Amino acid sequence: MEKQILEAIQQLSKDIAEVKQDVKEIKDTVSRIEENEPEEVMSMLKLINKNIELDHSYNDKKFSSLERRIHELEERLNN
Repeated sequence: MEKQILEAIQQLSKDIAEVKQDVKEIKDTVSRIEENEPEEVMSMLKLINKNIELDHSYNDKKFSSLERRIHELEERLNN
């Protein structure tokens, strides 16, 4: 009976050690994520900004082309 209790206590001790190690690994992972988070956010914002600039540039070109066509049509109508 005492041997079983001792074995159970030893097993609990091993389990607690494993849980402590798991908690340490989780804390390390969370810390690493928190450290890299600002860089990831900045990278995403830069990518979004780049995409917005590309869209804006495309829209400007398209608008200029349409303006030119309208002007040409107005010229034809006036002549």
